[in-house]
Parts: sequence; structure tokens; C-alpha cells
Amino acid sequence: MNFGTRLENLLEERNISQKQLASDLHIAASTLNGYLRRNREPDFSTLIELADYFEVSTDYLLGITNLRSLSSTPDDYDENEGDLVSIYRALNPKEQGYLLKQAHIYYNQDLDSSSKKK
Repeated sequence: MNFGTRLENLLEERNISQKQLASDLHIAASTLNGYLRRNREPDFSTLIELADYFEVSTDYLLGITNLRSLSSTPDDYDENEGDLVSIYRALNPKEQGYLLKQAHIYYNQDLDSSSKKK
């Protein structure tokens, strides 16, 4: 998903008008419209302001990840969880898929099912 689509979705989710967002961030409405129409890109500082405004990561806005916010505090994970996250992020997408499949096997979850086996 590209930046303009992500931004548009966030506006809709929060029920915020383009005019309100432009006013809140002190940018021209035409500039914001350019972001949404995909013929302009924000500079770094505006990108950061948008991420802060919507409480998402810049990676999420740019379509690099589907995670809205990335944990940056060590307290969010115990040592093993942090290790797993680090390993996962270091792998290429194909290897990440293999790791996830293996985790599902260990968890004893049917990969076609969305509910956990108890």
C-alpha cells in the first residue's frame, strides 16, 4: 500500500477532514491534496509530524510495514521475545515465511484456521 492510500485510510479511520489535518499540521491544503493524489511526497519533518499525529510509525506510512507502530522499548518484550523479533527482522521475506510456518507447527495451529487450538 502506498503513502497516499495509507494517509487517506488514516483520515477516514479518525474521521478527520483534509482541511482539518492541513490546519493542524500547518501545511497548505493543496500540499496535503498532492500527498493524497500521489503526485507529491512529504519532506522528512512533515512525514514525522504525520506519523506523530496519527500515532503510527513512518515505516507504516511509507508502506514498508503493516505494523502501525514499532516497539522501541526493551520493556515491551522479555529476552526471548526480543530475540525472536530481532531474528525475524533480520531474515528475508521468504525466510520469515518459513519461520512463521515453523512457529505455527510448534503452536499446533492449523495454518488455514484463524483460531488457536486449546
